[in-house]
Amino acid sequence: MPSVHEALRAGLEHQQHGRWEEAERIYREVLACRPDHPDALHLLGVLAAQRGRFEEAAALIGLAIAGNPAAAGYHNNLGNVMQELGRHSDSLLCYQEALRLQPAYAEALVNLGNALNKLDRFSEALGCYLEAQRLRPDWAGVYVNLGHALIDEGLLGEAMACIEEALRLEPDNAQAHAARALIWLLEGDLERGFLEYEWRWALEPRQSPEFAAPPWDGSPLEGRTVLLWAEQGLGDTIQFLRYVPAVKRMGGRVVVECQPRLVELARTVEGADQVIGRGEALPAFDCHAPLMSLPRLLGTTLRTIPRNVPYLRAPEPEPDWPPLPGGGSLRVGVAWAGNPSHKNDRRRSMSPEDLAPLADLDNVTLVSLQAGPKAEQAAATPPGLRLERLPEQWLLLPGLAAAIERMDLIITVDTLHAHLAGALGRPAWVLLSFAPDWRWMRERTDSPWYPSLRLFRQPRRGDWAAVVARVRRELERLACQGKSCGEGPAQNA
Repeated sequence: MPSVHEALRAGLEHQQHGRWEEAERIYREVLACRPDHPDALHLLGVLAAQRGRFEEAAALIGLAIAGNPAAAGYHNNLGNVMQELGRHSDSLLCYQEALRLQPAYAEALVNLGNALNKLDRFSEALGCYLEAQRLRPDWAGVYVNLGHALIDEGLLGEAMACIEEALRLEPDNAQAHAARALIWLLEGDLERGFLEYEWRWALEPRQSPEFAAPPWDGSPLEGRTVLLWAEQGLGDTIQFLRYVPAVKRMGGRVVVECQPRLVELARTVEGADQVIGRGEALPAFDCHAPLMSLPRLLGTTLRTIPRNVPYLRAPEPEPDWPPLPGGGSLRVGVAWAGNPSHKNDRRRSMSPEDLAPLADLDNVTLVSLQAGPKAEQAAATPPGLRLERLPEQWLLLPGLAAAIERMDLIITVDTLHAHLAGALGRPAWVLLSFAPDWRWMRERTDSPWYPSLRLFRQPRRGDWAAVVARVRRELERLACQGKSCGEGPAQNA
């Protein structure tokens, strides 16, 4: 019969090779005999974290620490779990304790740097990365993490130097390749960026479904059926549905699989022969491609982005739906927050308090388009700021699209509303954090993806006040002059 040490070593080997069920079985067998065994509890907790069960992971690693509080690795991994739970201050304490126990712990230093960077304490984070680099100058991981921090600061040249060093040390480092893709996409080098973006599958292999049919290579379809499937969020799906007409022109039958909420709208895209919701039975198909690989397969450059806007059409509202608020004035739909589970939500979302300067604008009716957990914030706005509420019939995705079509202007942070407005060809002002998502690139005030959008960027990290002040000036001008709120002047094309 194997010893506990041998059993745990076997479980760890299973875990490292993705055989999670077998690893869990071994750890639980050990715990059945030794319920308080710290290493078994710790490894089971790390396994729970790998499977996305972060609350369970925190509890298990906490029990491991109670049994062996001097194990620096336990504290480091608990910090990683706290990061996933959004408990950034708690993660700092975990990493600091790991470093107190083991001062030359380079991995904990990098993780502490990442946590500090997420709290916008960049100078302290930089110190952690540089110390980790001194301790482990041949470790690609420290350069990758430093590179990401520099990307967040807008220092793309310095970030690329770090990423290139990581790739010199470890040419197949998937995180470094993904970071290089991000930099190229931010710079507008779409051809190289989307080619490098394929490394995402090495980072998240579980997101790639297994199909019997082969991947599509971008060649003429010649009557074959291709399945185009959504891999990421609703906004990403909306953005890349623009490629469906181009794929249809390749001479085949096009089936689109997307999120169930989006099916009705996706069926309005030209060239989609069939649209089905994720989870439904798939029809027969000859090849497949994820939507976000289409720019690579079709050789997209900054100048050849499909601009066939609008490419979605909203349904007509039902006759018994209540009217939208704001008739007779400039009707402006606003959304101040995105998906709270988004990894960058703390930076990209606002609160109604940030919109307080938009109060008391003559001839302007602000209509809340906010859905989900943050929708109730519309009822508790700052004094003077009135947000009309959409009747509930308009809040489901097709109804929201219909509401957006009937607004004079949309003002939104980087979220679903921006993509919907852009795909519908409706004017929208998108409020962006200092380090926005790659699709908005850097410094531009327009979007090559959506001609009807204008971009309002934070001049400094966290400075929503400057953004909203500019929005107010522009909104006053529109309200006073009674002009159209169409797209701003095209630039940086």
